[in-house]
Amino acid sequence: MAFVVTLGTASASADVAVEVFTFTGECTDCSGTGTGTLILLAGYDLGTALSADDLYSFNYSSNLTDISIHNDPTEVLSGTLPVGLGPANIFISGDSGTVTFSSSSDGTWSALNPPADYGTSGIWTAGYPTPTPEPSALPVIGIALAGAVFLRRRRVQAA
Repeated sequence: MAFVVTLGTASASADVAVEVFTFTGECTDCSGTGTGTLILLAGYDLGTALSADDLYSFNYSSNLTDISIHNDPTEVLSGTLPVGLGPANIFISGDSGTVTFSSSSDGTWSALNPPADYGTSGIWTAGYPTPTPEPSALPVIGIALAGAVFLRRRRVQAA
């Protein structure tokens, strides 16, 4: 499933079509689960090899560590997301290899920032992002409201 993400500021923006996949695995060294969101540029076909050219961003979080890889010239993405998804051999790294995430077809996985997370029962699913407003839109709305108040006061004073 492809989605469109808007990038840029209020004065200039660009739409980028993306596909979203989520990872969930049971932590062995942390409590609860580790979760990740892999956003690929649209056009990736399940069952084919992944490359850094497919990667838009990857974010991982647990109670021990957080990882974010986005727009990193040293990023690496390899492996294959299987048709039907589930466990998968995936390797993602950024920050010249010091930040890594990997999952295996047997469900084991690890995330290194450091500290490291590792666990079992890791599965990939097709994700569906929650729409959120672009952060730069809020200042634009504030400036527009302030301008309206200013113009109103100016008209009242002129009368």
